[in-house]
Formats: sequence, structure tokens, C-alpha cells
Amino acid sequence: MRRRAFLQSAIYSVLLTPITRKLYGRMTSTPLQFDRFGGWTGKKFEATGFFRVEKEERWWLVTPEGNAFLSFGINHLHPNWWKQTYNRDAWQNKLGVTSVEEPAFGASLRSWFLQTCREIGFNTVGVHNDLSIINAPQPAIPYMRPIRFLDVAHWRTDVTAEHFKDVFSPEFERHCDRLAAELAAPLKDDPFLLGYAMTDCPLFTEEDCRARTDVIGGARRESRIGWPRRLRNLEGDAPGKQAYVASMREIYGDDIHAFNKTYDTNFNSFNELAGTRLWRPQTDLSNANETRDNTRFLQHVVERYYQTASQAIRRYDANHLFFGDKMNGNTDSLDTLLPIIARFVDVIFYQMYGRYEVQKPRLDRWSKRVDRPIINGDAAFTMITPTMPRPYGPIADNLDQRAEWTVAFFQNAFSRPEFVGWHYCGLIDASNQIPAKEGRQHSGLLDGFGKPYPVLSDVLKEQVEQLYKIAVRQ
Repeated sequence: MRRRAFLQSAIYSVLLTPITRKLYGRMTSTPLQFDRFGGWTGKKFEATGFFRVEKEERWWLVTPEGNAFLSFGINHLHPNWWKQTYNRDAWQNKLGVTSVEEPAFGASLRSWFLQTCREIGFNTVGVHNDLSIINAPQPAIPYMRPIRFLDVAHWRTDVTAEHFKDVFSPEFERHCDRLAAELAAPLKDDPFLLGYAMTDCPLFTEEDCRARTDVIGGARRESRIGWPRRLRNLEGDAPGKQAYVASMREIYGDDIHAFNKTYDTNFNSFNELAGTRLWRPQTDLSNANETRDNTRFLQHVVERYYQTASQAIRRYDANHLFFGDKMNGNTDSLDTLLPIIARFVDVIFYQMYGRYEVQKPRLDRWSKRVDRPIINGDAAFTMITPTMPRPYGPIADNLDQRAEWTVAFFQNAFSRPEFVGWHYCGLIDASNQIPAKEGRQHSGLLDGFGKPYPVLSDVLKEQVEQLYKIAVRQ
């Protein structure tokens, strides 16, 4: 593995432009220096006291001290995974506590976590972590703050029609304002905060909402109604219903007969449509015009959602980055909504499980459509073990292959000019010995007892050491 990394470095060194060749040569001959936030001091920008983004030859995150920063984050520090019957004794011994329930457990787990990040090279706390452990008594590593204005995550099995809120309503504006005041206002002066992210892979498109025979956690997932069907079937005085009718008027040139032809309805006017509740609870996916109408209206809905949410956050905290939702790259969400989302966010934040060659066509497509930095906020490669027979994600045949896929993604993704971060999923194995993981499991960098997978942890350390060298290979 080390020989392969050396060969990759040698091959890349002959492909550098004159400017990056000079920079790369300086980097290989001099140990890199980093600021207290993990930023590389070899590339300077204006210091503003908070994280931000800037494009110079490629996109960069910039630390509060004005240094270039690429985010290599870790996800899934959930303390209950450390407190299971099968592993609690091991963690009590490792952390030096008499019980995982004693107050000292949290502080000891935090110390172990931070040391693990230093050893491997993680410089960011991703959006899926318990900040009450990691940031107590104060942050010591850049982190992301979840702020969920909507609860329509793809992994939830209990999402109902009511979860698809009427984002055009004054009630939704007040809801966003209250949540931002509660969560964002206290953090506005925190230099370690990278920024805010919203829902984890929200259910937006028909592809997102369709029924599935499998879902994270193992249970079958019924189809979800989604925003277009939810809002078009509300009562006439609902702002969302009025917005839907306005969209249909625009699409059909205010011709109700053309609308009726698409939907096989007999409305006498758009006003009658507005006043009719539950007029079309299902979508005919074979009806191309209906699919088009729903997509157009969904784009209008998401625009309003992002406008309201981003304004609420920035009303209370104008200092930090806004990432929006962590979009599901394994569906058509970003292809459908990217230009709209890009108008409001500082960074395109997505999740996609797939080897680099699978992700590359989508990254190519997205980067051509919008000029924004991109972070994959939750992804890794998995492997079957006796206690993880059905891990979520691309399944490697063995540990060596898992490591090879990891190196390939790290090298290729961070060499892209728009790619500024990968948040690794996850820290320890979530095996079927954890009640919530009996159906599907998550592979970690360490096993459930904290023992590293040596080949994998070794290659990650090697890649982190090369991170900024990889980034200037353009």
C-alpha cells in the first residue's frame, strides 16, 4: 500500500502546472504548518475571524485566521453505541471509568475522540455527532451544527404527510425564526463553527419518496406523499395551495381546459381548483405532464423553503456558512434542484455512497451547472463481518479492497477544484448487536471495541498527510 501511494505521488508530480509544480515542490521539501483550526498556513487569504469560502485556482474553505482549509471530517459519535452490553466493559477499561453511566464518561469519551482525530488526521466534526459530548466545555475542533427546520429525512420510517410543512405559511416562517433564535444566535461568535446544515437527505422528488423494499434500519418503507401532492390537496385558503394554483396558472397559460386535459378533471376555473381539497391524492407517474408540473412546483417550494430558512439563520448569525440540506446524491434530488439550492448556500452539501467512478459523472455534471465548492458529508466503504452481515454502502470483498477504494476516492475527489471536504462514515462499527442496527449496519474505521482496522487507518493517515499536495494537482 505504501509503495502504491509513493507511485501515485511520483506519477502526479509530472502532471503539475508550472505554478503548482513550484508550490508542490515547496510542500514536499518542507513540513506543512497548520493553524489552531487545522488550516494550512502555506496558502493565505484574508482573515475574517470565521470560516468562509474563497476561490483561487480552486475552491477553498478558509479558517478564521485566513488559512486554506480542506475538511476531512468524522461522523457518528453517538455515546449509546459505546454503552452496549457487548462492548461497555471494553470501553470502561479503555476510558478509565468505572461505569459508562457515570458523569466522567462523557469527558473521557471526548478526550479519546479528540486524540483519535489527531492520530488519524480528522480536522472536522461532521453533522452526525453528539455535540453535547464533543463541544463540552467548549469546542476544540471545527464542527458543523445541525438545524432541522423539517423532519423528512430519508432514513426515517415515520414520516407522515404532516411533516411536509406548508413553507408558504406565516407559521413556517415563525417556526424557522424560533429555531434559529434558539440554535444559531448563541453560536454567532464561535470561531470553531464551520456552519449550519439542515435535513439529512430530505425526501424531495418522486424518486426520493417512492416505496422501497429496504431502508436503513431494515424495515420496508412505504411511499411518502411529498410536497407537491401534500400542498395541492390542502384547503383553499392554505398558502401552499394558493402557491400551487398560481404555478399551474403559469404553466397552463391560465387555461383551465388544458389543465383538465392533463389531469382528466372537470374544473370550471382555477378558483374552483383552489377550493377543492383532496382532489388528487396520488400521482400518475406515467403522465409526463403531471410529472413535469410536480417538478416545477417542487422547485418553487424548495426555493421558498431555502429562502425562509437561510434568512432565519442569517437574521441571528451572519458570520457562519450555510450548507443547506445534506442532499441525497444517490437519487435525482441534486439534478432536479441544484440551481435553486446553489442560490442560497455557500457550499453544496451532499451524501453519496459509491466508488469514485460512480460519483465522478455526477460531480462532473453538478460542477458544470453551478460554481460552488462541494462537500460529501457522509460516505465510506463497507465490508461484511460476522456481526455486520448487511452493512450500508458499497461492500468490498475484503479489507484491502476497502482500503483501495478509500485511497482512490480520497486522491481523485480532493484533486477536483470544487471538492473541499469528505466527512467519513463513521467512527466505530454499528453492528447488529445494537438494537437499532439489527436490520442494516454501518461500517466504522474502528470495530465496536475501538480496535482500528490497521490497513484502513494506515492508508487514511497517509492520505491526510498528502491532502494539500493532492489539492494543488490541477
